[in-house]
Amino acid sequence: MSTNEVLNQKTKERYSLYAQFYPILALLAYYIIWRGNIIKHIQFFRNLVTEKSKVLDIATGDGSLTEAALKPGKNQNLESLVCLDISSDMLDKARKNLSSPPTEFVLGDVGKMPFKDGQYSVVACFGGLNSFPDVPLALSEIYRVMAPYGKIRGSALLLPASPWRQKKIQQWIEEGYQTQTITKEKFKKWVQDSGFKVSVETQIGDVLLFELVK
Repeated sequence: MSTNEVLNQKTKERYSLYAQFYPILALLAYYIIWRGNIIKHIQFFRNLVTEKSKVLDIATGDGSLTEAALKPGKNQNLESLVCLDISSDMLDKARKNLSSPPTEFVLGDVGKMPFKDGQYSVVACFGGLNSFPDVPLALSEIYRVMAPYGKIRGSALLLPASPWRQKKIQQWIEEGYQTQTITKEKFKKWVQDSGFKVSVETQIGDVLLFELVK
């Protein structure tokens, strides 16, 4: 079994428990550890779908952020929504939060997605980078399934300067809730190597909001 498979299995096991208390725990960590602003976070994703598009949402989690930002069933530009997550427990919750059609739920790994080349013009990823065992591989796969001139909007939780917050994040990595720390320098290198270009980048607290284009 490869390192990525081991990390993915650990993530699945941890998120089986995490799903029971999500999104309360996620919001607390988001505010306390990363000093984020959930309102601005949602607003950043609100104008992602500006024309008729089939959208892929990666690392959907329980679907609450996806519902708030993309408005499936209400956004006339959203032709279809495919929600991908590695945790079946999270997808079970997402099915309840994202009941409006046309939505499809796919259990799968971002590093090996069951989609055709160039299948999606719009991709969303609300913070999944911190849970991917191999971000360069994930970005490579996203690039593959994205249509020419397509775009992805996402967020990354950066490593804070505060020692006690760093210690807490390291604990979560050891427990399997995250796979790695992310810095702006590391993120920049990943993007350069992936072939994507940064079109939008803004930081709120220690949360990096970004848009990449192919």
